[in-house]
Amino acid sequence: MNDKTIEVRRLPQRPSNGLLAWQATVGYITSDIAGDALLMMRAQPREGAVGWYASIGWTGITTQSVERDTLPHVLRDLWVQLESVHPVYTVAEDRVRQPAFYAENQWLDSDTSRAVESLLEVTASVFQAGWALVFVYQAVDSPSQRVKARLVAKQDTVQISGQGPTLREACRDLYRHAAPNYFASSGRAVDESLIL
Repeated sequence: MNDKTIEVRRLPQRPSNGLLAWQATVGYITSDIAGDALLMMRAQPREGAVGWYASIGWTGITTQSVERDTLPHVLRDLWVQLESVHPVYTVAEDRVRQPAFYAENQWLDSDTSRAVESLLEVTASVFQAGWALVFVYQAVDSPSQRVKARLVAKQDTVQISGQGPTLREACRDLYRHAAPNYFASSGRAVDESLIL
């Protein structure tokens, strides 16, 4: 008979969506690999649609995606690319946090998806071409500064920023700051409920 106690290590919980898994991954990199890790997502117009780009970087390392037509596609592909050249999770138990194996509709929660889509629609309808929306996530101590959002348009003459603890809140903050410029550029009021 064996009287030794067997220690059972509790596995980390799998994030509920792919974006949260990316945020957990950036947090893991920040705490275990390099303190300056950041995830960048960029949307800009292309031939009547929106093209998405993403990159992840930290000291001396940058991995970029190719253009994709949706944020879920670009986040999924960025992970595949990163894992092929810079494996992040070396301990098997930690791999549950990787931003992989999420269904198409599991990359963003519905409120965040609505906020991003609404911001894209408003921006595209006002500026039509020559604009970009950039979102950056860093695992910093201050939650209100973890997600930064930026609108760049009209050959860089329009540069407006927002931030928040989540992508949804950063979209809302950016919209609040950009609303006067949306109005000035379009000549019409933009429905504030679109982004709430």
